[in-house]
Amino acid sequence: MTSPDDLLTGARLPEDEVPICTRLDLVTEWRRLAAELAAAKAQAAVDPRASGNGVGELAQRMESLRAEVEAATVKMRVRALSPKRWSDLSEAHPPRKDDEEDARMGVNRASFLPALVRVSTVGPELAEDTWAKLLPPDGELLDVQQWRAWWRACWNLNMKPVDLPFSVAGLLTTSPSGSDSGSPEPSA
Repeated sequence: MTSPDDLLTGARLPEDEVPICTRLDLVTEWRRLAAELAAAKAQAAVDPRASGNGVGELAQRMESLRAEVEAATVKMRVRALSPKRWSDLSEAHPPRKDDEEDARMGVNRASFLPALVRVSTVGPELAEDTWAKLLPPDGELLDVQQWRAWWRACWNLNMKPVDLPFSVAGLLTTSPSGSDSGSPEPSA
């Protein structure tokens, strides 16, 4: 049997992966084709004579795009911070005066969130120039949604309550409790 000391000293902070796609133009094209495919299938359901209306070609193009998107995606590995590192980081970025969102989060969002992402991202290793191109205020490589997904993953690893897994049967009988984001949903 493992001792409590061994268990506690072997503790690991939670980690997560955040996919960063470098070809969002392909994602947009895939979504456009998905809408076309849905329309073609709906038309074929209404009129069986329309069954040869390019559904196969659309599906093949979508699969090709999916493979391209996958090849153009980097999975960023993020890890929660220790309480001391979190405290030091948040103290280094105090909320701006007269900013309600900052006050609600307890930090200066403009400076804290890029710093949080930087210290929380444990892989892959990136060059300084790449970091500068990714992170606000000057980074221009990410769209707003990818940026939010990345910093929210880092935030949630540190701020979301830990729900220990128990019986799967319990999950089947428990009703959803609403949002599971753990995030105060700031508008950074």
